[in-house]
Amino acid sequence: MISILDEYAKKKLQPFLVYLNQTPVSELLNDYTYLLVFIGREADEQLERLEYLESQVTAPGTGISWRQFDTWRAGCAKRAAEDPPAFYDSADSWHDKHFGKKPAPGCMGDVQTQAVQWLVPGLLPLGEVSLLGADGGTGKGIWQAQLIAYVTTGKTSGFFPVPPPKTGNVLVLTGEDDPGKVLKARYIAAGADVSKVFVLSSDEYFDRAGKILTIKDAALAEYAAKFDPALLILDPLQSFLPADVEMGSRNQMRSAIVPLRGISKRQNCAALISMHSNKKQGVSGRARLADSSDIWDIARSVLMMGHSKNDGKTYLSHEKSSYCAPQQTVLLHIEDTAVEGIPTARAVFDGYTDKKDADFIEEKRFRMAQTKDDTAAAILNTLAECRLGSMASNELRSAVTRETGCSQGTYNRAYGELVKSGEIEKFQLNQKDGIRGWFSRIPSQGESEDKVAK
Repeated sequence: MISILDEYAKKKLQPFLVYLNQTPVSELLNDYTYLLVFIGREADEQLERLEYLESQVTAPGTGISWRQFDTWRAGCAKRAAEDPPAFYDSADSWHDKHFGKKPAPGCMGDVQTQAVQWLVPGLLPLGEVSLLGADGGTGKGIWQAQLIAYVTTGKTSGFFPVPPPKTGNVLVLTGEDDPGKVLKARYIAAGADVSKVFVLSSDEYFDRAGKILTIKDAALAEYAAKFDPALLILDPLQSFLPADVEMGSRNQMRSAIVPLRGISKRQNCAALISMHSNKKQGVSGRARLADSSDIWDIARSVLMMGHSKNDGKTYLSHEKSSYCAPQQTVLLHIEDTAVEGIPTARAVFDGYTDKKDADFIEEKRFRMAQTKDDTAAAILNTLAECRLGSMASNELRSAVTRETGCSQGTYNRAYGELVKSGEIEKFQLNQKDGIRGWFSRIPSQGESEDKVAK
């Protein structure tokens, strides 16, 4: 009787268990099986695999005795020790005969160079996975409607000034927006040909199939083969990840995305996954992605959306491009409209800028530092970074107001409270011109404690 393994061990052993179930019992005592059980395995894993193999081979009715089993094991061990290359060749030959040849490294001299094919020139490559990250409420779905209109009709706009090399169907898997209540009106407002748009919500799939649709399910590949999309959208990615996949795990996320890459290559379509950014303040680019930056590495093109605090416009920044230089950042705003009496919205093109996500994030940080508390923090940070340990008070004021954009009144209130609380010490020194000037510094820990004691 084999031991009962925990869930982790079961998952780790799953490929081996599949092999046991796929191979007739009468053929299990071969060199390839020995390799799977004993070669390159830790002792605990060897024992677990051996228990499963023994229970399969020596079960009543198989016609295989323990003596035959022990003889097979001893013979394989001897040949593997005496002539490892010959043993490995024998194991590979058995595998190739029964399961087909394993992939082998190819010589680069035989590889044909290929030009990159594009769905959106310079932005979304065909046969690859791209990523759209955005804060909640930014309007990523509304911008996606413009993309869908471009792919289904071929019509150019400020968003997409160059005609698409390929038009066709769009397959959308949505985990948040209802197709009838939200998406259809949104796509029509953008000018899309909705007869070429096929949408499946995660809720509808669960209602009909009785399970959650995940990115690893064979159903996704079947849908892609059936509808032959030029563009495949998953929005958001979080809604279609298996329950056992943690976004913070690089290995788990990579293995979850690999099937989607395979689909995009087989169908020669562009796959676009959307995901929410995290809540971290003052970060940009890959640091804004929720939990796992490995998605950034897998994607061949990465777009980030956000809001400009200066003018309220929404920006779409091309942050990563593996096959060409990143495109200019698009500026847009969201406009309310209605389709067949249904309120909806559409994205309106406003222009381009050379600013990137980091520039807008820094802009946010500076403009957010207009409250008294934020200004006080900026004062303390500026003094802490000062090499001399102190600064002329007028220089300190200029540096902080320039960085944060705070008003003179906000600065004075923040500075005054820091002096009053003892967090900043204000003192006078003779300057080069002989005039005594005011300076500021952060007192040492000992000085602060003395002041509190007094």
